[in-house]
Amino acid sequence: MRANQGGFWGTFLVTLVALMIAVAFGELYSLVISSLKVSPWIGVILAHGAISVILYVMSHAVRSSLKLSGTSYFSWTPSVGILVGAFSLAFLTSQTGPSYAVQGSNELVYILATLTVIPVFEEIVFRAGVTPILSRLAGPVWSIWFSALIFSVAHTHPTWERVVGFKAGFMLGPFLLGICCDMIVRRWGKLWPAIAFHSSCNATVYIFSTFNPAWLAKLGVLYM
Repeated sequence: MRANQGGFWGTFLVTLVALMIAVAFGELYSLVISSLKVSPWIGVILAHGAISVILYVMSHAVRSSLKLSGTSYFSWTPSVGILVGAFSLAFLTSQTGPSYAVQGSNELVYILATLTVIPVFEEIVFRAGVTPILSRLAGPVWSIWFSALIFSVAHTHPTWERVVGFKAGFMLGPFLLGICCDMIVRRWGKLWPAIAFHSSCNATVYIFSTFNPAWLAKLGVLYM
């Protein structure tokens, strides 16, 4: 039963499935982190990396979507626009000039990860994995909504214990990012433009931190 065909109960069913998928991600993160005794962000990378490899090996559609050939030049405009917009906003309103400094090698590794492997793995898992699966249940339009919902909730590490304890929830920033990335993939049929957009959005944190950290507070709801 598709959400757009089954009315209230169809929407409720697909919402329940989406939340169950999110909890499954949370449990997987917890399992990897506790088993390998690594930092949460490393555990999430490893979990997404393993799923990405499986999807890449098993799905011709995933491999095709990761080919740069046939990618329109216009598909890169969203990521360029985000970078130019964030830099202009931060630089033009800066009062002190560049001020951000990396604190140690661990932070440098984390920054590099947020700009490279994290966007790659997350886009493969959610845009090339979760969205197509949900499309069969909810249709092409609603699947974007529910995939973004899962992407948002998954950022709060929604294990069953955390969900019951009301420690997991909804994050607006990842939700909007998920919708934008899905729309980019839907429009151009490739993952790399969505990966670039995802990386650019992550980069805005460091752009604002460097030139005008006040914007992080003003736009805090998007970064929480």
